Amino acid sequence: MVSMRKVTAGGLALVLGSLLFAMACGGGDDAGTPTPAVSVGLITGTGSTTPRNRRTLTPSPTPSPTPLQVCGPNPDPASVNLLQVQEPVPNSQVHLPIFVRGWGSTIAQENRGVVLSVVDQKQSPVQTNILPTQPRDFRVPPPGLDVTEFTRPFAADVIVNNVNEPTPFCLWIYLSTDDTGHAKQVVQVPVIVLPRTP
Repeated sequence: MVSMRKVTAGGLALVLGSLLFAMACGGGDDAGTPTPAVSVGLITGTGSTTPRNRRTLTPSPTPSPTPLQVCGPNPDPASVNLLQVQEPVPNSQVHLPIFVRGWGSTIAQENRGVVLSVVDQKQSPVQTNILPTQPRDFRVPPPGLDVTEFTRPFAADVIVNNVNEPTPFCLWIYLSTDDTGHAKQVVQVPVIVLPRTP
């Protein structure tokens, strides 16, 4: 024998399901108008808005790099058409060994190359090296250089001893010296030499 409670609960569930189905379908009266699945009510404020003062951020000026004051007056500047140093760039930080390269318009004449002097802040030469010429084959001289049959590039790795902290130096690259030993046709390159990394 089936309990009356089970039948009543089943009948109640059937009636409730039919009612929900009828409500979801819209009841059949407005067949041409679809019923929205979700309706949203927005509450908007009334009244005027008061603008607030906003602090505008102003960028701080970036400091301009200060040129190194390690090089003294150039006694005899070389013209760009005669001698050009491409590396290192003036006022740069370089690691040991210092890679120096450039071009000379007449440095292959008698295979003389260029002279490189490393000068400290007291304007005293720390060391002087002769940088030999390099082959010119398959290389393009820089703009502004007078190209002759003696035009060649030069390059070398230069080691400066006893550099234990960043130290400013002035590199003097020049073509020759006069009878008194003063450099002629000089290009000066101020750099900060960083110690060798282990």
